[in-house]
Amino acid sequence: MVLGGGVAGLAAAYYLARDGWPVTVVEKSAALGGLCGSFQSHGFTLDHGPHKLYSVVPGILDEIRALLGDRLIEHQKRNRIRLLGRYLDYPLRLGNLLPLLGPVRAARLGLGYAAALMGGVLRRRDPASYEEYILQRFGRGVYELVFEPLAWKVWGDPRQLSVDLARARIPSTGAAELVLRLLKLKENTEDVDAPFFYYPRGGFGAFPERLAAEVRRAGGRILTSAVPKALERANGTVRAVHVEAEGTTERIPCATLVSSIPMTALARLLRPGDAGVAAEVARLRLRDLALVYLIFDQDRLVDDHWIFFPERRYPFNRLFEQKSMDPGLGPPGATAVCCDLTCDEGDPVWSAPDDELVRRCLDAIVEAGLTSPDKLRAGFVRRFRSFYPMYTVDYRERLGRVYVRLKEADNLVLTGRVGMFNYNNSDHCLDMGRFIAVGMAAGTRPGDIWSGLEERVRSYRIID
Repeated sequence: MVLGGGVAGLAAAYYLARDGWPVTVVEKSAALGGLCGSFQSHGFTLDHGPHKLYSVVPGILDEIRALLGDRLIEHQKRNRIRLLGRYLDYPLRLGNLLPLLGPVRAARLGLGYAAALMGGVLRRRDPASYEEYILQRFGRGVYELVFEPLAWKVWGDPRQLSVDLARARIPSTGAAELVLRLLKLKENTEDVDAPFFYYPRGGFGAFPERLAAEVRRAGGRILTSAVPKALERANGTVRAVHVEAEGTTERIPCATLVSSIPMTALARLLRPGDAGVAAEVARLRLRDLALVYLIFDQDRLVDDHWIFFPERRYPFNRLFEQKSMDPGLGPPGATAVCCDLTCDEGDPVWSAPDDELVRRCLDAIVEAGLTSPDKLRAGFVRRFRSFYPMYTVDYRERLGRVYVRLKEADNLVLTGRVGMFNYNNSDHCLDMGRFIAVGMAAGTRPGDIWSGLEERVRSYRIID
C-alpha cells in the first residue's frame, strides 16, 4: 500500500509493481503527480513552477531515459541571476561580475574572500547555522549580496537555518573553489552544475503520468479522489487501510505501508487523538508556496529556462517561462510566465488578493525590463501548503523524535519530500522508490529500509 500519488509515491509503486509486488496507491486529489503534475489554462499546458529531469545519482538518468524515451527534450541549460540592475549568467562568471560591482564593492568582496580563505587555514569550530557556513566559506560580501537575501526569501532567517540546507544547496566547497570557477580555472562538474537536463514533451506532468501507466500495466491499482480515513493496527503492525472514495469506505489489506503524505496527516492516522505526537510533528515547519501566473501577448519574454531574483525588492524568488521548456505548450504570439513566492499561511503574501499579487509581479517584471504593462492578457494565482521543509538549526533533533513515534508501526516506510521531511527533487524521489524496492526484494524489514533511507537522503544534493 502506498499513500500519496505524487512522484515519490508513484516511484515507490512503480518499482514495487515492476518487481511483482501487489500495489495500491491512494491519492486524495483527482489528479496524480502533486506539484510535478501539469494543468491546462488560457490555452497553455502549465507546470507548477520550473521542473527538470537531471540526476547525479548512479543509474537514475538511465531509468528516466528508459521511462520516457523519445518524449524527452534535451536542453543545454540557460540560467541567469538579476543583481544590481543587471542580468548575469548563472553560475556567475568573473568577467561580467566585476564591472557590475565597481571597484569599492569588488574590493569589499575581495577582502571577504581573503578572510574566508585565511579562515580555512586556521582551525575553527564547525558552523552552527546556514549563515555561519556561508560566511566561513565565501566571506560577508558574497553572503550579503546573494546568499542572505535569497535565504530570507525562500527559507527564512539564515541565522536559524541548519548547515544541512547550505550543504545541500551550495555546490562550491568555499571561496577558493568559487574564485577558480569564476576565473574559469576550474571547470564546473556535473555534481556542481547541471550542463544539460531533460524535459518531457507535453509538460512535466508526463513524468508522473508515465509512472502511473507503468504501475497499472504491472497490475497495480491507483485510486484518486480517495482519502485514507483510518489505519487498522495489530501488535504494532498496520494490517489494513480504510479508504473513502465516492461516498463508500473500503478496507484494503496492507503488508507494508509506504507513505509519501505529509507527516501531519500520517500522524493523525497512526496516532489519532495523540496531542503529544501532533505537537512534535507541528514543530517541523514547512513553508508554503504561491505561484503567480501571467499570460502575455508576446511570443517570448526571455531566452532563459529560469532567472533567479535574490534581491528583496522583487517579490518573487525565481521567474520561469513555460515555452522555454517546450514551445508547443502554448499558442503562437502568447507566452506564460510563472513567478514563485515562498510564504507562510496567514502572512501578507499568502493572504493577499490574487489581483494584488498579479499586479506586484507584473510591476517587478516591467521594472526588470522584460515586458510592458499593456502586454498582460491575464493573471492568476495558485497556492500550496507545506511545500518547502524548513531546516531549522534543531530540525534533526525534532525529526528524530517524530521518527521514533512513527516507527512504532513496524511495517511503515516513509519517502518523498514532505513524507520524510527531506529537501529533495524528483530524481531523488525516483531513487528512494528504487531503494525501497531493492530492500523489499532482499527481504529487509521495513523499519531497516526506512533507516537506510535516512542515511541515503543525507547525501542528496540539489543541482541547479
